[in-house]
Amino acid sequence: MWFDNWSDLWRILVITPATYAALILILRSAGKRSLAKLNIFDLVVTVALGSTLATIMLSTDVSYAEGALAFVVLCGLQWLVAWLSVRLGWFKQVIRSNPRLVLRDGDFLRDAMRDERVTEGEVLAAVRKKGHGELAGIAAVVLETDGEFSVITGGKASECSTLRGVEGTEPR
Repeated sequence: MWFDNWSDLWRILVITPATYAALILILRSAGKRSLAKLNIFDLVVTVALGSTLATIMLSTDVSYAEGALAFVVLCGLQWLVAWLSVRLGWFKQVIRSNPRLVLRDGDFLRDAMRDERVTEGEVLAAVRKKGHGELAGIAAVVLETDGEFSVITGGKASECSTLRGVEGTEPR
């Protein structure tokens, strides 16, 4: 079907900019946390926001006010989850994963890599991206909660205070 009627097209031309502006304003008021690198909860909210945006723009069954309220509720839920995860340790454990050591003192931690579904090639790529050519000089590579790799050089992993709280940092 190529065309139904002009009123549907006009509705899209009017509702889309208004919905877009509402989403931008709501996300700005929700704070930087809403726009940070994604963890699993952030990803769910992002997908839900996109789905809601598309529904508001294209469905005549959903009013602008209903869609804007859905944006507010989703952003409010994300703010609440972030607030609770900062204040309640057990809640943070439910919502967010822990960072995990995948390389210690130049040696791959195969069990951790298997558990996290990380390949040796991905760890090597992370080390190269940080400009290092030898694993021998790498104290640690950590798979962070957002899926990024942190590469720590110099010394031994056991001497790195920044590894406090990272899974797999207990001495061998």
